[in-house]
Amino acid sequence: MPHRRNTRRKPACGRWLLCAVLINLLSGCQPVESDAALEVDASEPGSAQFSVPSDALEEPPAAADLQLDTSSDTLDALDLMTLSGCSVQTTIGKRNSSLGRHAKPSQRLLLELEYLRLAPPCVDRLRKRHSHFAQVLQVAWLRTQQRLPALIFNATLGSDEYRSSWLDRRAPADYPLVSHAVAVSALHRITHHVCRWLSGDYQAYNRDFEVSLSEVAGGDAGALLNAHYQNSSGLFASDSVSERLQSRLTPVKTLETQLARTLPLQYRHWMANRNHRVTKATPDQSHQTHPYSPPPCGIN
Repeated sequence: MPHRRNTRRKPACGRWLLCAVLINLLSGCQPVESDAALEVDASEPGSAQFSVPSDALEEPPAAADLQLDTSSDTLDALDLMTLSGCSVQTTIGKRNSSLGRHAKPSQRLLLELEYLRLAPPCVDRLRKRHSHFAQVLQVAWLRTQQRLPALIFNATLGSDEYRSSWLDRRAPADYPLVSHAVAVSALHRITHHVCRWLSGDYQAYNRDFEVSLSEVAGGDAGALLNAHYQNSSGLFASDSVSERLQSRLTPVKTLETQLARTLPLQYRHWMANRNHRVTKATPDQSHQTHPYSPPPCGIN
């Protein structure tokens, strides 16, 4: 009787061989991370991979990340009744209230300026009756004076208003836009006020300062910076954009120079990036080869 072969075994073996070949092919098609990708994953922050691309517009840091610590508890335990008859009594009461402690940076600055202006007459008045309280007021006055540059930075360069002016694209709920002339005038007024305050004249025009901040926020410095940079690529034929940007930068750089010792590292990084972009877009301008020198105090 002839031997009957098993005709089912070959197809089964064939299918297994086919599956093995397909598995090998599919595994060879899987994306394999390159050495460069692995190096990026293992890199420390601050390496080249984390730096801002040279062609990217860097937004200024968030105001919350720039705010300097200006807290002081020198006057917290002071008995306000001992200040009866002193104008600074009301100022200290507002300063120590819940609203005063959580006031926005501009309001906090205005309160401290008011204290700097009103405290000295009260110190003189208290020297004979309450020498201890007079000393407390005097020490607080000196400390407030030392913190003044940081208070000014928080309310100006480090504020939401100044940051808003440098944003290229605005959110719908942002500050309303203002004209170029209005924005430039507001920047000069603020810089002039700061110059007075740092020189010892603590008179503050509260409403003017707040209105000026809102007008700065409505400026389009960020859009001008972007257009100015693109101008270097031949996308803009007119120099008017560059001229308008320079008129914005002049009072801002003056303020940055006045507060140079106070500027936090994050702001310095962004400021250097901004200045680099301006210089890169205008390499042929002779004034770019010299250090910036601000105008004298009080001159717009």
